[in-house]
Amino acid sequence: APDAQYDIFMYKIVYETIDPFGNPTEASGIISFPSNINQAFPILSFQHGTVVARDNVSSENGFNGLILWLTSTGYIYIEPDYLGLGVSEMMHPYCLKDSSAWSVIDMIRAGRNFCNDSNLIQLNNQLSLVGYSEGGYATLAAQNMMEQNYPDEFDITISFPMAGPYDLSGTMVDLMLNGQLYGAPYYLPYILLAYIDYYDLGTLEEFFLPEYTELLPILFDGYHSGGEIDGQLPNPPIQILLSELIEEFETDLNHFLRNYLQDNDLINWTPQSLTYLFHALADELIPFENAQIAYDNFISNGSEN
Repeated sequence: APDAQYDIFMYKIVYETIDPFGNPTEASGIISFPSNINQAFPILSFQHGTVVARDNVSSENGFNGLILWLTSTGYIYIEPDYLGLGVSEMMHPYCLKDSSAWSVIDMIRAGRNFCNDSNLIQLNNQLSLVGYSEGGYATLAAQNMMEQNYPDEFDITISFPMAGPYDLSGTMVDLMLNGQLYGAPYYLPYILLAYIDYYDLGTLEEFFLPEYTELLPILFDGYHSGGEIDGQLPNPPIQILLSELIEEFETDLNHFLRNYLQDNDLINWTPQSLTYLFHALADELIPFENAQIAYDNFISNGSEN
């Protein structure tokens, strides 16, 4: 790693944001910044990948290599925990576009307020968005909301969405329906539990086999890791679903679940900020087609950056 140029501080921040139902709620995250009051530094907001355990976030675990590297080389590093993680005890709104965006946007606002209210650090006008996996999705969701709703408040210097499931209703659906072994079986119930909860789609008995309707709420209580959950699930993960639900979903192109997934796709808009989509060609969990389809659509829609 590059040599550290600055000593650094890190603080946990608890801030107000909006839950998926439009109500105010508390969330948490961290801000880390160089120990130098004579210069003004840029903000870099990093959105982390998928986690299930509520305490498996930086506001609970402290410094890591990424925080140490970026902050000590001159960034104000901000990382939201997301709703349902850290201090937030609700169901994590996994891959819900608006909730993902709000968590990031309000964390950046809280970080700016912290800097402006303290005598420890100076901001400059640069803002970078970076995220991987679920964080890539949250990065693009935040960029979308910033550009469409708050262009006067946020001037994004550069955005790096990496390896996110932007094409939920297409690429990710096809992956889950193909019946092949999957490296993280818990992803499927994670997103379904979030959608059932936040869209009020009914009871778990209407989606999952009986042996999983009582087990899943226990596994996704915020105190189990993804590995622990995977050890209790079949693989391929589609085997946890009712066969009639799978058949209805496969044959009905207007199935309500398809429609909700389409509502949360991030492929049908026109990014304005300088944006670099990164994706590994061999990614088995989130196939690179997510980024390829997003890129092709963005270019087709007229994006030039």
